[in-house]
Parts: sequence; C-alpha cells; structure tokens
Amino acid sequence: MRKTVLASGNAGKLREMTAILRPLGLELIAQSALGIDSPPETGTTFLDNALIKARHAARASGLPALADDSGIEVDALEGQPGVYSARFAGDGASDAENLHKLLEELHDVPSEFRQARYHCVIAFVRRHEDSQPIVAHGTWEGRIALEPRGSGGFGYDPIFLPADAHGTAAELDPALKNQISHRAQALRAWVAAARTELDLEATGTTPTTRGNLFVLAAPSGAGKTSLVKALLERMPRLQMSVSHTTRPRRPTEEDGREYYFIGVPEFERLVAEGQFLEHARVFDNLYGTARGFVEERLARGGDIVLEIDWQGARQVRAAMPDCVSIFILPPSREALEKRLRSRATDSPQVIARRLRDAVGDMSHWREFDYVVVNDDFERAVADLMTIVAAHGAGEVVPLAIPGGRPASADILSGRSLLRDSPSSTAPRDRGAERLAAGRPELAPLLERLLA
Repeated sequence: MRKTVLASGNAGKLREMTAILRPLGLELIAQSALGIDSPPETGTTFLDNALIKARHAARASGLPALADDSGIEVDALEGQPGVYSARFAGDGASDAENLHKLLEELHDVPSEFRQARYHCVIAFVRRHEDSQPIVAHGTWEGRIALEPRGSGGFGYDPIFLPADAHGTAAELDPALKNQISHRAQALRAWVAAARTELDLEATGTTPTTRGNLFVLAAPSGAGKTSLVKALLERMPRLQMSVSHTTRPRRPTEEDGREYYFIGVPEFERLVAEGQFLEHARVFDNLYGTARGFVEERLARGGDIVLEIDWQGARQVRAAMPDCVSIFILPPSREALEKRLRSRATDSPQVIARRLRDAVGDMSHWREFDYVVVNDDFERAVADLMTIVAAHGAGEVVPLAIPGGRPASADILSGRSLLRDSPSSTAPRDRGAERLAAGRPELAPLLERLLA
C-alpha cells in the first residue's frame, strides 16, 4: 500500500475517500493522526485551497499528500457560500451551524429557485514543492431542501437534494453516494489522470463501460417532447437530462421536471463558468444543458437522452463525438402548423415565427446520424427504440407495432446508418444494418418541407 497523507481532519471525508481509494493501493493517513494542524485557507478558489492544504501536509510529513477543497454554491445567494462553506456561520462553526445559517439565508426563497451544486477539487503533490500536481474537479447538481432530512453524510448533505436522486444526500446509501457525489466524480477523474503515473492498481469501483448519449433535435412542433416522453416510459434505463432555460414557465410545467427555470443573469454566470455542455438562444430565450449531470451519468455507465435544438446538438457533437444524434421531421408543413396551434401556448405571431424558423432548422438534418419522420406516433417511437437498442442501450419494453410492420422501415439516415466517424463505436448487434432500407420518399418529403 502507498502511504499518502490526507490533508484533512474531517472524519466523514476520510471514510468516503478511503472507501474509494483503498482498492487502488492507496493507504490514506489523516493528517491529525500525524499531529499536523490545518493551515489557514487563504485561497479565493477551491483549487487554491486544495493546493495550500496538500503542500502544507506534504511539507510537515515528508510524504505525498492528497487534499480536496469542496463547498456548495447556491444560485439564489449568487454562489455563496462557495469557498467559505466550512465557515459560513463563522470560524470554527459546526456542520449544523453552517447548515442552519444557509437555511436562514434562504427562508423566503421558494423551492423552485433553490438550485445549488457541490464542487470538489482534488490536488495531489508528491512533495511540497511539486511543480506538477495532479488535479481534478467534480460537481454535483441539485437544490436546497426546505428542511434537513437524513442522518448520513456530513456538511450540507441533509439539505442537499441531488438532481438524480429521490432524497437528500444524507438519505443516500453510502455506497451509492460514493459513486455519484462531487467528490466521487473528482476522485474518478483524478484516478484516470494519476493511474499511469502513480502505477495505481486496478479496481472495480469505476464502471468499465461508459454510457451512451442520445441527442434528439427537431423543429418546434415536430412532436419531439412527446416522443421522448414515450421513449423514456418504454426504455426505463434511459434518463432524461433536464435543461436550464430563461423562458417563462408554462402553467402545466414544473421546475426541475420540464426545465430548470432561471433568470438571464444566472444563466450568463453558468455560461461564463463553463457549467453548460451546450447552450443556445431559441426564440429570444436561452437554453442550456448542465455539463456535470451528463458527465456523471455517462461515467457511471448510464444512458442519457438530451432533447435540444440543432445548435445545441452541434455543440454536443463537438464535445462528445461518440454521441448518437437523431433528427425528428414532421410529415408536412401542414402537420407542423396544426401541432403548433393545438398546443394553445403561443400567440399567432409566435406561431408564424416558429413556422418560418422551422425551415432553417430542418435544413440541418444532414448533420445527424439518424432521421425519424413523425408521421405515425407509435411507429416513430418504435423507430427511436430500434436506434437505441441497436447501440446497445436500454431495456426495451415490448411494443406492438400497428399492422405488424417492422419498425426499422421508417428510419432514415442523414449520413450513413452505421456511424462513420473513425472514433465512434459501431452498434453491438446487426440491428442497425437492418435499418439500411431507407424510405424512398425522403427526397420529395424534404423538398416539400424545405421549399
């Protein structure tokens, strides 16, 4: 075992990090066990403080040192407490005092505006003057609860509601938390960076198979949202990534379900901090996909669906070339207009603008791996299920196709049915090859839609 000083006296943090790193051959020794005090955390960023702590522990012990600096940012408090999370209620404050101070600051903020995220930066130094520390960063998206729940974890865990969980971080099973938390993500990234250089042992604590990312785009009114909802119901292992938007919430929508509804200043702050995997302006409103949630889910081997526009899809393909992109086309302009008017959510002027912009949106169909025509809802859902299954993702709930017609016959291809990128992975079965019988009406259909 390689002895390494953990530059922290936090017992909960020692338990979490030991559980993850011990199988790699790292034996963590708390600095308090060596009589090493914590240095003043004078940095203005999580990285600054992590390096201060790691270099101090390495200098005092003569051993390699691992440190992390973590904290929670709350959007309604303009990013506070941030680097001051451990002393939000004052120097020497307990976890309970910090937690209750945060709840007091948010006493008049409704639940839909309590978005927050944990950050963790890990820094490892071989010696105190190490000029090339190994550094990694992880985030965990969620929101602040109205009151504490659960007895596990530490820090702000009893009031942190992760976006991908049904309770607070303090209510999670410790083994699950060690897979999905901000610290777990940072450690996973750190292990990936340090494995070769430090000759770390193999471990089963990180997934060997990365999840699949499916990107669905369409012009407004093509039925994309309804198709995605049905796809998620019939392939339960798929998970939707909920986007952020600055547009007003509709009466039937719920914050955190359809979108996270935020203001323009907060959206611009997230853009500046690189928190979005993609973002775009659509019909005078801003939309963005949180990077942390997507990267976390994929790293755990989970499959994700993004429902975005063509601009966002282009950004995602640039950042994650192995994603599977699908474009949804309506059967006609008349069908598109009928769907827009039937929603009864937009004015006639907005509908007219959406119809005008739809032509430009549909002209980008060639950029996508697959194209599905939504002329029959059940067949279109079956098409999507066939694409997802062909890429080895999801567990299909059996579906009867009307008329007994094979789902694959409705699937069109923007470039080629099999991924043609040198870096991409071919589908795991022969199902994708059976999709190659494209529809001959593609050319006249596109001519009518794009005219």
